[in-house]
Amino acid sequence: MRHTIRGLSTVLATAAAGAALLAAAPAAQAAPAGTAAVLDVKSATWGQLHAGDCEQDNGTIVLRSDGTGDWSATTLTFQTHSGDIWHSSFDFKTTAGTKLFSAGTFDSPRMNDGNPPPRYNWTAHFKYDAALFSAVDVFKTIQHSSC
Repeated sequence: MRHTIRGLSTVLATAAAGAALLAAAPAAQAAPAGTAAVLDVKSATWGQLHAGDCEQDNGTIVLRSDGTGDWSATTLTFQTHSGDIWHSSFDFKTTAGTKLFSAGTFDSPRMNDGNPPPRYNWTAHFKYDAALFSAVDVFKTIQHSSC
């Protein structure tokens, strides 16, 4: 018994054309060994802090094992005559409380007041000695702030 499948020649022609296209496409190449290392990350977030007429919300410090870090926060001022600036610096410590290194001072944009006061989102990037990463207890980090 012989069966005829309608449109089979069209399907086979399309498959052959697709195979030809794939054969001509460049293959994905793997990155050389050691170039795509996965970074370890440590981070800590502060809740609401106040200094003078200013407020910081959800300040977050991030350390990466490659020796880079970022600081981000949202700040605002409730009253200013000249534009307030939030200043933050950090002391990173071991679990035993030994100071390893400092980062900052990082400054917010100049802030104006209002009703409600505008919120200023800002970030700062920094570098540190990557050899210290494993010794840092990020939850022992001290933030020094003023405004």
